[in-house]
Amino acid sequence: MSKTAKTIVEEAISPARARGLWTANYFPALPFTPQHFEIGGLLPYMLYMARWGHRRGKGNFVETFGQKDGAGKYVPPTLTDVAEGLLTKLGDGLRGFSDESGRATLADLLLTYCLENKGHDLGHAKQVQRIFPTHYQASKVDLPKDITSLRGVPELLTVLLAWQDRGEHLVPGGKGLFSVGGNFDGNLLLTLFARHMVVRGPHAADLSSDRFVEEEADDIGIDELLAVKVAEACGHAPEKARGGNALIPNRWPIADAAARHLRRDLATFIEVYGQAMPRQAFLPMLEAGIGLGMTNILLTTTSCLFSWGRDGAIPKGQEPWPLFVDCSHGQEVKLRNVSESVVSECLARYERVPVFLMAMRVLDDRARFDRKLRDALPNGGPDTTPWLNLLGEVFSERHERADTILNGLDEDCLRLAEALESEAPRVAHALRTGAASPVMRLAEALVELVGSRQHGDQFVKALDSSLMPNRPNGMAFKRRVSRSEAGTRKAIDVRSIVLSHSHLDFLVHRHLRKDGKGKSAHQLSFRRFLDLLRTHYGLYVDREPPGVSIPQDLLRANKVWLERRLRDLGLLVGVNDAESMKQLRARFAVE
Repeated sequence: MSKTAKTIVEEAISPARARGLWTANYFPALPFTPQHFEIGGLLPYMLYMARWGHRRGKGNFVETFGQKDGAGKYVPPTLTDVAEGLLTKLGDGLRGFSDESGRATLADLLLTYCLENKGHDLGHAKQVQRIFPTHYQASKVDLPKDITSLRGVPELLTVLLAWQDRGEHLVPGGKGLFSVGGNFDGNLLLTLFARHMVVRGPHAADLSSDRFVEEEADDIGIDELLAVKVAEACGHAPEKARGGNALIPNRWPIADAAARHLRRDLATFIEVYGQAMPRQAFLPMLEAGIGLGMTNILLTTTSCLFSWGRDGAIPKGQEPWPLFVDCSHGQEVKLRNVSESVVSECLARYERVPVFLMAMRVLDDRARFDRKLRDALPNGGPDTTPWLNLLGEVFSERHERADTILNGLDEDCLRLAEALESEAPRVAHALRTGAASPVMRLAEALVELVGSRQHGDQFVKALDSSLMPNRPNGMAFKRRVSRSEAGTRKAIDVRSIVLSHSHLDFLVHRHLRKDGKGKSAHQLSFRRFLDLLRTHYGLYVDREPPGVSIPQDLLRANKVWLERRLRDLGLLVGVNDAESMKQLRARFAVE
């Protein structure tokens, strides 16, 4: 193209409208950016928002530990830089590390318990990218440096835990165990992670008011202590984000059932086991639970979008997307192949998500400025279902203003087709003769013009970030295979669903407790556990997912694999082979 695709769209439908549509985001349906993010980097930022009630701005980590380059700019620090900086700034606060071997040992301790290098690399000369949430003080360290790399996921999790059912933004205080913007005893996350912390001085909102009482911390571990020392070297907490960016958007995803499951799972697990488990066991399980919940939200959102495209409404009775779990963890090839085929079919449909979100944006763009609709817009709040259902009524031509809006979008299609005639004739032809609905014609054209790297590829990265394939606490295994397509060999990535030890630990411990007040314990049979995996998360073990044919002997073998793994982890007991006698149990005692 002699002109860029964006320029052509701007000339055809106006620059202001093009800027609003030229994105992969549509927050009313999916309230985070569908791109790669690191689950391991979420908790420190969540702790910051829980304490201060707003989003984070600039901190002091790079200036505290980084070295200046020739131009006088700070270079992101390495582990060696952090170790040197701690010894320089804290002096007597860290003894026994002053010689060369001591500094190397300190860097090793930081890498083991506190900090992580970019790309999960090893060594002391790599850029530091992440701090582990071993203690609340980790929230004072502005890692990752650019919080946009977390894609709004910490905000979503904070919103789900706080669960304020009114307002466009979270407000400090409120009811519940996870209110934001208060002291350390007003939020369970803060109570759990902020051991031996007090607020110093009369102003709790002062970024320098938090103090760690080290003289009383005789039970603190080295993992927590290192996070405290790095934070103390940085000084006060990071500044408040500037302008309107400081407010935490109060949005719920349209995958209502998946969001509620994630909220209850995290709230129950944190409340019951936060004090009972060692921190190094608790964190991998918590991250596994977050990954499982985010996967469920993404795929249930996909299902909701297909229903919206078919019926013009967000479904009320939502079910999770069905996935088949390879409980052998890849050791049984037939089980792995079945799981890979189910996930591949899922991804083939998942590719349509950008088109549906673009269709919603296209309708949103018109409806918000319609003379008769703009005064009937649903009130702002976390639940956007009424607004999306209104757009669905226009999309399915059930609303009285549908003809006017769809006629305007049809005109947009023809104007854009004319502008693309010489530059992209195939897209121009589709704009004129493609889908019957002008909404889908325009949405498909815009997604293609933006390109797969900005849409399809980024959505797959978001799903992979939740699945954490090939990671110790991930729920998927990914491998590259060679496949024949149109007479040529092509290398593609295939994924199978596997449950790591952390996932099994999280799921068993969480579902051994009730959701209600007090989170009391109850019995959980192996049979009931299989049912919960299927109904809450769409994870099929001993049954066929809908539309998939699997031999019964293979399903029985898969069930045996899961039973064996649970026994090996100490999570399953049974005096005989009777299903009713197989009961799950916790590995960690709760007072």
